[in-house]
Amino acid sequence: MSAQLDRRKFLSRSVAAGGLALAAPAALAACVSGGAATEGDGFGVLSQRLAWIKNSQFAGSFVADKNGYYREAGFTGAELVAGGPTAPPIESDVLTRTFAGVSQVPIVGSAVAKGAPLKIIGAVYRRYAGCVMSMGGKPIRTPEDLYGKTIGCASSSEPVWRNFLAALRLDTSRINTVPVQGDPIGMTAGEIDGYLGFVNSQVVDLRAKGFDIHTMLLADVGFPLVGQTYITTQDNIDNRRDKVKAFLKAEVRGWREVLSDPQRATDLTVNEYGKTLDLNPRSTLDCCLAGNELIRDGGPGQRIIDVPDDSVSANIESISAGGLKLTAGDLFELGPIREVFEESPDLALT
Repeated sequence: MSAQLDRRKFLSRSVAAGGLALAAPAALAACVSGGAATEGDGFGVLSQRLAWIKNSQFAGSFVADKNGYYREAGFTGAELVAGGPTAPPIESDVLTRTFAGVSQVPIVGSAVAKGAPLKIIGAVYRRYAGCVMSMGGKPIRTPEDLYGKTIGCASSSEPVWRNFLAALRLDTSRINTVPVQGDPIGMTAGEIDGYLGFVNSQVVDLRAKGFDIHTMLLADVGFPLVGQTYITTQDNIDNRRDKVKAFLKAEVRGWREVLSDPQRATDLTVNEYGKTLDLNPRSTLDCCLAGNELIRDGGPGQRIIDVPDDSVSANIESISAGGLKLTAGDLFELGPIREVFEESPDLALT
């Protein structure tokens, strides 16, 4: 198989450049009550498209909903719309039906480069959770170890993988990338040598099943992206800035509690928001703890969700090396989250 991914699946899911016409199944649309407020009800329902199924990756939003933080911020409630391997692109949902969404820097960058009027307004993780997973007996420790290997990659992660390879100037003709549907189990059977997964989900799941898994975090080998970025439209930033800030403030409050009480966040994920997924409580707690490690930067007074200027520059440099020629202003709008902390400095971590 060609070293380059078959991009038909990705292209069929990407933002259309011409007019940004983006279709989505009616069934999903029916699950979302939308973010538009009616007169007298404040901001209305907060609709947010999650990047994946309702696992601990989104525990901060679960806590914000359960604790009433969205309502205290002026919303009448929240619609947290799950994603998954067959869901429409996050960016299309944010453009057509939800107020905000959770995505990744290269994916949002690809949409913006095609003309999508989207901006990153914050990031939960200071370090992107993406990693190359491999079996402990045959570990992939460095980017150069990818040469001669077959790596599985879900279509939703393809823009990140392609950008990573380009940013590190790796010879893609020497790496066999194959499309898979979000499941690394083929790696445990020897069908592939590695898998582009996440340290706070698939890695934990496989280790809980007894597999010896080695990880190479992309952020640790020259690809210093932030992760789990919040996005919304430029129109929302320009014309509904208070609503954007209200959403971000509720998220900050939710994630602060996840950091301070990961067990409660896990219980909410397992027993309520992800109840239909039959999640393992111990593994879910481990996933939550792994995510918390990606949130903290070790500095005093950290303002979670805000992205420091030097990190913004590093992200732009990384995706530019992969061919996305965007400026910080093209991709990021951090004014709202910084205003949240200026108005409520007590939200910073102690």
